Amino acid sequence: MRTTVPAPGDGIPYGVRMVLLAVLALSGVIVLVNQDPPHRDAEELIADLRAGRVTKVVYNRDWPAYGDLIWSGGPLSWSQARFDEPGDVWDHRTAELVPAALERRQGAFLARVRAVAAPSVEIVLSEGSGGSGPGGLVGSPAYARWWEPFAPVAMAAEVLAWLLMLTRREHRYAGRWAWFWMFLAGGSPVYVLLESRPLWRGPYGMQAARARLDGTRGFVLAVTMMFGTAVLKTPL
Repeated sequence: MRTTVPAPGDGIPYGVRMVLLAVLALSGVIVLVNQDPPHRDAEELIADLRAGRVTKVVYNRDWPAYGDLIWSGGPLSWSQARFDEPGDVWDHRTAELVPAALERRQGAFLARVRAVAAPSVEIVLSEGSGGSGPGGLVGSPAYARWWEPFAPVAMAAEVLAWLLMLTRREHRYAGRWAWFWMFLAGGSPVYVLLESRPLWRGPYGMQAARARLDGTRGFVLAVTMMFGTAVLKTPL
């Protein structure tokens, strides 16, 4: 009778790997969709508010001199105002910001926003320059745009995946340097899915050894992954 045993070197239980993969995959989708919202004219925010398509507006205290003004039509539907710096917010002789002019410009626009916004629309001052919302959460601002409590969960999952990759002695599909480059391109979900055995094979049994990717091929694959992600983010 054939006996199956847990595959050695998995590092963490099978169920924990499943949860870790789910968190990493979700964070990847959120970053892909929410990291760089499409640029639109600021006047389109007013139109969207009048049409009832806005749930949240986040602005930086330095907008429109610099910083961001972004708005949401849903957790995965964000837009940001196209940068169009007014000439009167800078002193061209000293190259310094003119606070009074900036306050006047920002106040006038936000007054228009509040005048047409429904009572349910949140209007939030961002503490940072990334438009991530209050609190200055670590990690990608895309996490807080989707759901603020998810940000520390996503960061913890990414750190755990890195620790697994760096401390695990044996890798079946690629060497440590190959995985290092692929992690930089967002490959942590792929690592958790495959190493040290594919999740679809279940928690038991042994897997035959196979030829692994080396650092050079891992670097080439990472560059390809980054190029493909850039293409997906490019608006049609």
